Amino acid sequence: MKIQQPKLQLSKLWNTYWFLPSPLFDLALCRIIIVGFQLGYVILRGYYQKILELGDISGLVYDPLHIVSLLTFPWGSQQVPPDWFLSLIFCLNFILGISALIGFKTNLSLMLFAIGNLFIQSYIFSFGSHHHPQALLLITLFILALSPSGSVLSLDDLLRKLQTNMKKQRFLPFNLLNKKSEFARWPLLTVQWLFALVYSSAALHKLTQGEGILSTDWMNGYTLQYFLTNDGLRWGSDLGIWLGQHHTLAVILSWMAIIFEATFFLVLIFPRLVWVYIPAGIGFHTGIYLAQRAPFFPFMALYSVFMPWTWMIKTFSSRKLHSSGQPKPEILYDGLCPLCIRSMTVLCYFDWFQRLNYTPVEAQWASIQKTYPDLSLDACLAEMHLILPDSSIQKGFFAFREIIRYLPPLWPLLILLYFPGASILGPKIYGFVASRRKRLTRCSFDNCSLK
Repeated sequence: MKIQQPKLQLSKLWNTYWFLPSPLFDLALCRIIIVGFQLGYVILRGYYQKILELGDISGLVYDPLHIVSLLTFPWGSQQVPPDWFLSLIFCLNFILGISALIGFKTNLSLMLFAIGNLFIQSYIFSFGSHHHPQALLLITLFILALSPSGSVLSLDDLLRKLQTNMKKQRFLPFNLLNKKSEFARWPLLTVQWLFALVYSSAALHKLTQGEGILSTDWMNGYTLQYFLTNDGLRWGSDLGIWLGQHHTLAVILSWMAIIFEATFFLVLIFPRLVWVYIPAGIGFHTGIYLAQRAPFFPFMALYSVFMPWTWMIKTFSSRKLHSSGQPKPEILYDGLCPLCIRSMTVLCYFDWFQRLNYTPVEAQWASIQKTYPDLSLDACLAEMHLILPDSSIQKGFFAFREIIRYLPPLWPLLILLYFPGASILGPKIYGFVASRRKRLTRCSFDNCSLK
C-alpha cells in the first residue's frame, strides 16, 4: 500500500496536468488561426506553381518520400505524377482547409487537410531540398485533428445548437467561453512542449557546435557574421549584409538568440512569461527573416497555443462593461418564432464579449411596457427591436445592423450592411422575409406547442 500510494499521487498529478478541464474556446481559436494561416501561406508562397514546376526542371533527382510513394503508386516510384493529379490534390486540400477552418466535419476535414499538406511538403522535399520551418506546423495539424477542436467555434457546433433549440422550441442565452472539456488542454500543452524541445535542441546544437562538448564559440560574433553575410548576399538582404559588418552587434545578437532559445522552456513553468517570450519570439523570427530570409512564419502562428484567449476576452469584456457604466443593448424578439430562435442562436454564438441581452417579448412584456409604454406588442412580434444604452430604439433591418456593430467576429458583414443603397434595400428585404416568416412558420410552431 505504501508503494502504491506515491504511484497513485503521481498518476493524479499527471492526469491533472494534462487533462484538467479547460476552455474549449482556446483550442478552437487556435484551430482557426493555424488552419487559416496555412491556407494563406501555401497560396502566398506559391506552393501550387512550385509543385507543378519541380517536375519540369532538368537536373533535379526525384526521390519520393514514403507518403508521396504511397499516394502516387500508380505512376511508380521513379516517375513524377502528372500535373492534373497534383492540381487535384492541391484543390482538394484547399477545400478541406476551408472546411476545417469553418468547422464542418471538423476532425475528418482536419485529418485530411493535415495529410494533404504533408503530401505537398513531402513532394517538394522529394527533389532533394529539405527545410524544417514547416515541420512543427504539420505535426500540430495532426494533433488538432485528434482533439475536440471543433467542439466550439465550428459549423458543426452551431448546427447542433440550432437543432437543440428548435427541438426545445425556445432560445436560452449561452456563453461559448464557459464550455470546458478535460480533453481541451493536452493538444495545446503538447505543442508547447514541442516548442520547448525545438528551441532547446537549437540552443544545444549552438553550444556544442555538433561535437558534444559545451562551448561558447558560437557566440564569438564571427560565426553569426559569417551566416549573416553569406545569407545576405545569397538572398539579397541588405540588412543581413549590414549586420554582418558589425562584430560587436553580432556578439550581442548571438547571446540574445542563445538566451532566448535556452530559456524558452520557462514559459511552461511560469505561464506569465508568455507576455515576454512571445513578443520576443515574434521579433526574433521577424529579424531572422529580414536579415537571412529564413521563413519561420509558421512559428508565429503556432505561438497562438500559448495565449490565454478565454481569459483575455473575459477580462476585456468585464473591464469594458465596468468602465462604460451603461446597460447592455437589449434585443426584443418573438420567442415563439422559429426564425427568431435561429437568429438569436446565431447572434449569441458570435457574442463572445457578452455585449447583448436577449429578451423574448411575450415572456417579459409587462416589464417592457412599464419602461417603454410607447412600444406595441404587435410591432415587437412583427419585427426585431433593439433598445440601445441611450434608450433609443432601432427596429428591423436597422436593429440588425446595429447589433452587428456589437459583435466583432461579424464585423466583415458591415461592409454589405453599410454599402450605398443598403439603407433602402435592406428594410424592404428584411420586411419581406419577416412577413413571409410570420405567415409560414409562427402559426405552425404555435400549433405544435398547443398540441
